[in-house]
Amino acid sequence: MNFSYWGSICLAVFVTLWLTDRRRFLNGYFFTASVICFFFAGWQWLEATQAPWMQVLLMISSLAFTIIIPIALALFALACIIYSRRLIQEVGVHPGYRLLEMVGFLILAMFFLTLLNLFMFHSSLLWVLLGIFYLWTAYFMIGFISYAVASVLDELPVRYAVDFIVILGAGLLPDGTVSKILQKRLDKGIAIYRKQLKRGGHPQFVVSGGQGTDEIISESQAMRDYLIEAGISNSKIIQEDRSTSTYENLRFSQILMTKEKVFHRAVFVTNSFHVFRAGLIAKQLNSTMTGISAPTTMHYLPFAAFREYLALIVMFKWINVLALIMTTLCYLTYLLITH
Repeated sequence: MNFSYWGSICLAVFVTLWLTDRRRFLNGYFFTASVICFFFAGWQWLEATQAPWMQVLLMISSLAFTIIIPIALALFALACIIYSRRLIQEVGVHPGYRLLEMVGFLILAMFFLTLLNLFMFHSSLLWVLLGIFYLWTAYFMIGFISYAVASVLDELPVRYAVDFIVILGAGLLPDGTVSKILQKRLDKGIAIYRKQLKRGGHPQFVVSGGQGTDEIISESQAMRDYLIEAGISNSKIIQEDRSTSTYENLRFSQILMTKEKVFHRAVFVTNSFHVFRAGLIAKQLNSTMTGISAPTTMHYLPFAAFREYLALIVMFKWINVLALIMTTLCYLTYLLITH
């Protein structure tokens, strides 16, 4: 197989898709696929080298990969369990934390069954089932890598004038003030606002977020108060206080901005892990809005990225279901042909 050829095709498709719209999940997949293809192309080139030292190096590398990959996966499983329990201790019980823990235990169970079947059961059926499980694990891991790559590729600085800066809501503290995660979004929005002023722009803020059942005021009101305390004029702030989700944040904000100015340019500000999915939702709403990321604390980032990827899986659930079915059928067909 000519991996360099397919790598070039994947890279060309990625560049085309990315230049036309950065808000595509496929961008990450095609970029990841091109890197994998070029890696194997380089491996094939090295294998064709007749130098003895190169053959020894390849043999050592193959052995290292054979050992490192299962160890890395086992460490990842343990990290999921330890990290989720740490979050539960510090933040409290959350379904997402339990799900992260469950993923870790499932991967460890897969390893345990593999060892049992290797040394005790010797069941062909179990090997088939484990093969499917490993295949699904690889599918979701590649998907997560593609999500991470697409998120990074979606990040570009704003070098044009904007009419609106939309701040997407997040949870409030019990006293009604903004949380740290929301504060970072607001601070980033203020930084963009000041840069726009220096360039001669006159943007307005749209603070978007309704009132949760456990919040004493709406998120948009808390954000307005924070911006005013930071020196932003009240006349520069538009409040959207009905939304309860990212979809509603963007949809209701779009309606308010259109009422203010029919033809406008806008950006939304959210945290780094959330920018890509919010951009996909904006695209579904036929909005030209692009996202700007606010920093996220490293302590919270792994879980936040995991949660965002789960949300993306749900967002494209039927595509994922179809992909898993097709992958499984191809794997079973391969087993039937080779056996």
